[in-house]
Amino acid sequence: MGSISKVFSLFVIIVMAVSSLIIVKPACAQVGVTTPSMPEFSLKLLDSSYDVPSTSSTDPYTGQTVTHPASHVESRTIQVSIKNQPFTPYEITENENNWPINFLYNIRIKGHFSEDWMELYRASDSGYPIQDSESEYTVLSYTGEYSSTKGMEFETSVIMTSFPPSAQIDFQVEAMIGYIHHVDAMPFSADVFEGETSGWSSTQTLTISDNSTTANPSTSPSTSPDQSGNQSTQEIELYGVAVAVLVVFAVIAVLAIGIIFIRRKSR
Repeated sequence: MGSISKVFSLFVIIVMAVSSLIIVKPACAQVGVTTPSMPEFSLKLLDSSYDVPSTSSTDPYTGQTVTHPASHVESRTIQVSIKNQPFTPYEITENENNWPINFLYNIRIKGHFSEDWMELYRASDSGYPIQDSESEYTVLSYTGEYSSTKGMEFETSVIMTSFPPSAQIDFQVEAMIGYIHHVDAMPFSADVFEGETSGWSSTQTLTISDNSTTANPSTSPSTSPDQSGNQSTQEIELYGVAVAVLVVFAVIAVLAIGIIFIRRKSR
């Protein structure tokens, strides 16, 4: 009975220690990190077409001069102008590491008649745009070739798609204060964002057309479940799950070693 009591006491101590670590981790990650306000933004569709002048080159096999005629390239640029919020970058210390805290943005889009959103940025794909502290607005531009019959090409580091002619596209913007770091914990390994988010803004709808246009703001705000400004991103939740899995395995391993040790000692 003495051995069993010792094992049980060891188990209780380990569980209490692990529980305290799991509880303290999210709190430590948010020390000194404030919550951003929901961003205000505007949209414009700009005609960014351009002319390519005539050029000439020498054929490497025949030596003859080849003339390349002038051409006209039709393109459109979607310009997202986000009103900046007062913020000064700073650092926090967590687990003996210094992390730079920045003001970031994320954008998501969807077809106006769809319910499926697509985020334009991810922590693991080139990160998020940083607020332009030198200006009143942070301006993000997306340029692609355009055809009145095929529509507009659209590409970021995360998605590559095309909008058909007269497409109506919904945009939302989210403000983020925090930092990105790498989590290397099996079975998960990825760059993740830790910090606070504003929740997604109200929706604005932009129409792809032959002419330059501005967006039509929606009268109703986003009804996304992650609207709360005090919660962290889903990436943090994924990180927490990974840590919890590792902790469970560690507890089992330590408990097994304790049982073997106590049995050998009692012999």
